[in-house]
Amino acid sequence: MKRIFLYIATIFVLIFLFFCSTVNKIPSPKEKLAIDSLSFLEMVKTLSVTPEDLKFLDKSEKKFWEVVQLILKSDFSLVEQKCREILVSDVSNRFRFEYLKFLTYSLFYQSKWAELIPSQNTFYYDPDSVFLLAKVFAKVEPQSVVFSKNVDTIEFETAPNGAIILKVFVNGKQRNFWFDTGTNYTIVSSKTAEDCNLPILSKETSKAVTHTEYKVDVRPTFIQSLRLGNLEILNHPSLVVDDYNLKLRLIASNVPVEIYGIVGWKTIQNAKFTINYQKRIMIIEKPEKEFRNYPNFFWFGVPIVIGKFKNQQLLFILDIGAEKSYLTQNIFKKIDFQKVYEQTKQIGSVGGWKFNPTVVIPYFEVYFDSVKISFKDIGTIDFKKDYFFEIDGIFGLDLVKNSKISFDISNSNFKVQKN
Repeated sequence: MKRIFLYIATIFVLIFLFFCSTVNKIPSPKEKLAIDSLSFLEMVKTLSVTPEDLKFLDKSEKKFWEVVQLILKSDFSLVEQKCREILVSDVSNRFRFEYLKFLTYSLFYQSKWAELIPSQNTFYYDPDSVFLLAKVFAKVEPQSVVFSKNVDTIEFETAPNGAIILKVFVNGKQRNFWFDTGTNYTIVSSKTAEDCNLPILSKETSKAVTHTEYKVDVRPTFIQSLRLGNLEILNHPSLVVDDYNLKLRLIASNVPVEIYGIVGWKTIQNAKFTINYQKRIMIIEKPEKEFRNYPNFFWFGVPIVIGKFKNQQLLFILDIGAEKSYLTQNIFKKIDFQKVYEQTKQIGSVGGWKFNPTVVIPYFEVYFDSVKISFKDIGTIDFKKDYFFEIDGIFGLDLVKNSKISFDISNSNFKVQKN
């Protein structure tokens, strides 16, 4: 009888232990992926793939993640090489569309215009009508970059809204340009184009979409010599925009501000920049290769900064042409804010401004390496443009005003220091 009792008790214990192990079982990354209804691509777009997840990826997923790592390092010559190899060797690859997008962006970054011209093998992704512009820019002699010295410090002025205004030389003639990391091309006003003898390369116009979703007509040109401090770019493909569309009407003061041109990303990507807003100085350096274990700054259609909230990686567009920083609706997928309120704000950009209903977060903090940056009453913006990676916010001019920043895309490095 005693043996029977022990036998029955043992069975019950085994059943209990089995039940507990089933209930409390920690899911593997692959199982967790299914539980959270996240696809592999969604994990990549949010940079949430962990070393543990890599063990469960198949061959094509691992190869895809390797190419993304090259993008994070801004190694676009190698991105181009890998994408071409995969697109030729594996025509049925399930990430084919994404590879085509990667290839297009890598060619754009490298200014390989001739290879972006549409043909029977055309790519299926066309950001900002780049194919139309590529047909024109391919006829211009390739640009070259010259540094008169390795380091230079220049002073800058500010517009009524605080935007950075730099003295640049367009074909030897001095003009005041806005400094805008969020604009891809260098832009000149129609008046500047006329005064500085810039040729209009095509009667056909393209459309550029601003942050306020205005569509602005642009015409292709090139600047024989664009000089900013110690940085000079020869035969620099640029866009001409009508004078009227290069005026911002400042919301607070209602003052029209004329812009003679914009120093955009195609200029900025060539150097390391350090901005000390309080002292109104900018340091321009010829990039030198540095070693960094964890890249936190890369370009993919826009310059993107990687920050952290607790252990969550967040992706922010660096757009210091924007007056204020904003978060996007994506942020609510990652962070459960306990307190928010609603408000309507006005957002201005080239071409005009608009009202934007927004959710405001009273307090938000983000880390860059070990440096904490805090924002008070930061609003959200309806962000529709697809850059493949899921954007959590936009860092605007307020970040620059309240801290000293430096960024170097060639080394995938973004640094911030508190004032």
